[in-house]
Formats: sequence, structure tokens, C-alpha cells
Amino acid sequence: MEEDALMLVDKYLGDLIEEIVYKYRYNVDLEDEYEELLRYIYRRLSKAWFKGKSFTFEDLERVLRNARRRRKQLEIVLSYIISRYAAKNGAIYVRREHDWYDEYY
Repeated sequence: MEEDALMLVDKYLGDLIEEIVYKYRYNVDLEDEYEELLRYIYRRLSKAWFKGKSFTFEDLERVLRNARRRRKQLEIVLSYIISRYAAKNGAIYVRREHDWYDEYY
């Protein structure tokens, strides 16, 4: 069930996950860590949405479809989850040369 659920999460949220990682420059290597990140997101969302109760594949698909309709809220929630995942790796953000804070700090 979990592999099918991960494919479903990827189908509905994959593009948004990639967009968030690049937009906020989270310290996540999508090529190496994408499946692990999907598992992390899946566990966190299923725990929040279903509160530890069992659910079916159809329930998950219905909830994901409804979540996609509220894109801004979903983006905020996913950004939070991805930042928690990135925090496990050390620094949350990927640092670039000449960031605005380099001049001030």
C-alpha cells in the first residue's frame, strides 16, 4: 500500500514539492533524496489528515484532490514539512554567494 500511496502523493504533489524546494532554496537534493522526502511528507500528512486511523487508497486520493484545490494553504503546509525535513540534514537553506544577508552579518 505504501508504494502505491507514494506514487499518488507524487502524482498530486510532486510538481508543487519541487517548486517549493527550488523557490525557497531548501537544502534538499531532489535527485538523491526525493523518495525519502516523499515518504516523510506522506507520513506527516497522513498522520495529520487521518489522525492515526486506517484509511483506504481512495480516501487518500480524495483528500489529495481536495488539498490541491487550496493551493496556497497546501504550499504553506508543504513548505513547513519540507523545512523540517531539511533541518534534519543540517542547514535548512542552501547558501548562495552574494545573498543579501552576507553584506549585513
